[in-house]
Amino acid sequence: MHSDLERKIFRIYFNTSIHGISPTLKELMRWTGKTEADVRSTVISLIKKGLIVRDKDNILIANRIKVK
Repeated sequence: MHSDLERKIFRIYFNTSIHGISPTLKELMRWTGKTEADVRSTVISLIKKGLIVRDKDNILIANRIKVK
């Protein structure tokens, strides 16, 4: 099961990756209201779970294949 913060950050990546961009750390902190440490650990967790991947331009995007 994913935490609320994981779901929120995944949705941010999902929605921004439609436009081919990746949110900055400061944007994620502002949009979620969480600290830098919380956001960093959550993004790392999502990468390990395969929900966020790097595209050909080395930009972090939501892995649409794993969306349920």
